[in-house]
Amino acid sequence: MVAVINFGGQYAHLIARRVRELGVKSELLVPETSAQKIKDLSPDAIIFSGSPHSVFDKNAPRVDKNIYDLNIPILGICYGQQLISYQLDGLVTTHESKQFGKEILKTENSVLFENLSKRETVWFSHGDQVDKIPSGFNVIGSTKNAKIAAIENKTKKIYGIQFHPEVTHTFSGQKIISNFLFKISNCKKDWDLKKQKDEIVKSLKQKIKSQKVIMAISGGVDSLVAATLLKEAIGKNLYLTFIDTGLMRKGEVSEVETIVNKVGFTNFRISKSGARFLFALKGVTDPEEKRKIISKHYFAIFEEEAQKIKNVTFLGQGTIYPDRIESAQPTKHADKIKSHHNLTLPKGLKLQIIEPLAEFYKDEVRKIGTILKINPEFLARHPFPGPGLAIRILGEVTEERLSIIREVDYIFISELKSSGLYNKVGQALAALLPVKSVGVMGDARTYSYIISLRSVDTQDFMTADWSKIPNVVLEKISSRIVNEVRGVNRVLYDITQKPPATIEYE
Repeated sequence: MVAVINFGGQYAHLIARRVRELGVKSELLVPETSAQKIKDLSPDAIIFSGSPHSVFDKNAPRVDKNIYDLNIPILGICYGQQLISYQLDGLVTTHESKQFGKEILKTENSVLFENLSKRETVWFSHGDQVDKIPSGFNVIGSTKNAKIAAIENKTKKIYGIQFHPEVTHTFSGQKIISNFLFKISNCKKDWDLKKQKDEIVKSLKQKIKSQKVIMAISGGVDSLVAATLLKEAIGKNLYLTFIDTGLMRKGEVSEVETIVNKVGFTNFRISKSGARFLFALKGVTDPEEKRKIISKHYFAIFEEEAQKIKNVTFLGQGTIYPDRIESAQPTKHADKIKSHHNLTLPKGLKLQIIEPLAEFYKDEVRKIGTILKINPEFLARHPFPGPGLAIRILGEVTEERLSIIREVDYIFISELKSSGLYNKVGQALAALLPVKSVGVMGDARTYSYIISLRSVDTQDFMTADWSKIPNVVLEKISSRIVNEVRGVNRVLYDITQKPPATIEYE
């Protein structure tokens, strides 16, 4: 087992996920975990995550210094390296020139960098950095702006790197983690999704027993796989509800009905509630306020549906790791990025939440879906946010704007499918910007909305690069949108990575 100390960085869970991807069990621990507690857990290795904090902050997270004397290999990432140096009497300073993004790392001979080239592309995100290494350490990596980008103490097997190996932008990052796990820490492979799936079903049976579960199904991968796990565990005691918020994509209701019928769910009903959500969102422009309003009504409707069924105890959700990271602080040291309607529960909710997929990432969820023998076509669907098109309309949600973005989304996705690109990109979406621009159509002046198209390539949805869609395809998409969708006269294509941007706009 590998213990990942979570200092509140948004990639903390991603580190644990990378470890599991290599076949090793991982557990996240809070910084306050004592050295004795860690010793009792008997981990084969320890990894320190990054953090939004500086080591100089008054309330910056620290670890019990006795951890360094447990003879357990340690890898400190970004803030983790800074903390190791700070606590072991090295020197950490705040630099005016911060590093953010891709850099070239020059590597030295070290087991940590075995089978890597002498120059590697890595991903930085920091302000502080180490200027003097602790006694017993050597420098094993540097960049133009960070002379101490990687350090090691071979005797104690303590390593530190200023960059993030867990993100896909660090091209050989997984090799670095693999070297640490297997060549330095002698870990054993024991993480298997088939076994995990069986454990989930067993756990659900034990927890739910003969009680009833109500769950929303959206047609998305997460809710579908979670519902299928629940179906395997409790059968007819699972009741599915599709809440038509009026914020859905074109044709979504019929697609969901097709999926439900093919998978073989028995208890299914549709709640048409579009007018209710649209009325509640009138005049609201703040993204967080939108999510909270949608959350409030979403769960109120769930309670109403549960009362119709009688004696429902649990509310099932398709929440996965990225939802948890970006929606709430994993530790008291984390920064909150945004709330998520699946997690922002209103006061008075009488149903107990059950989340079969809360420990998994998107690609793992799809693999579990394959193990469950779910139709690959359903598993290949792009993610769609719980708040729906409401967070793809920047500003107030109106019936006119919903109609526009719904048609634009349909054209965008249809063209990606017809060009064979849909299954090659991770997620594609269109956003309606709250501004208008001047245009010319049919020799007449127009003043209409601007649409931003976004498509990203990603494996884990924690980091993403913009999709290199051929110009000829983008041109066709743009032409169709401005010609077929009244109210739009300009189309943009978003070429921002995540980070710094998120995939969705709100």
